[in-house]
Amino acid sequence: MSGPPTSASARMSAERFERLYEASEDPWDYRSSEYERAKYAATLAALGPGRYGRALETGCSIGVFTELLARHCDRLVGLDFSSRALALAGERLSGVANVELVLGSFPEQVPSGGWDLVVCSEVLYYLDRAVLARALDWLETHLERGATVLAVSWRGSGETEPLRGDDVHDLLGTRLARWHAFDGRRPGYRLDRFDGHGG
Repeated sequence: MSGPPTSASARMSAERFERLYEASEDPWDYRSSEYERAKYAATLAALGPGRYGRALETGCSIGVFTELLARHCDRLVGLDFSSRALALAGERLSGVANVELVLGSFPEQVPSGGWDLVVCSEVLYYLDRAVLARALDWLETHLERGATVLAVSWRGSGETEPLRGDDVHDLLGTRLARWHAFDGRRPGYRLDRFDGHGG
């Protein structure tokens, strides 16, 4: 990856996220932020007009984007390793029949089975370099099986995130170059889509 990592080097722990959600039910203002609303719209637009069969959203948090994404999928699994976040997501999505919420970390505890779409929104820069390498292996495997992968990352420099969004997306663009189909970067975030090829 280009550029140095941030001052933190260890993967962000589930315990730290639990404390964030204990202090606030919406630590990043997902429900009210104009920035988030515009980013969600751009993310969905990057998927195109088609519909996906079985989709995975890694780091689904309190389910704000999950609710929007579910309209584009037959089945959607929202994965997060914060039990507090999932409880809040469950309240929000109680009437959305095609969503299943799963407690687990990415990529180690992803439910088995094939995926037509994998969304990694604001999650990859929380991984350390070793776990990100395993995540890239996992993504590459599923791209080879025909999945679409959509990655979105904040471009700022935090004090606790092990990696920067630009570094993560530069690596994605290099490692997954043969599948790269769309670059929708903005001043505040990077957005890249990778289209797999079946067989």
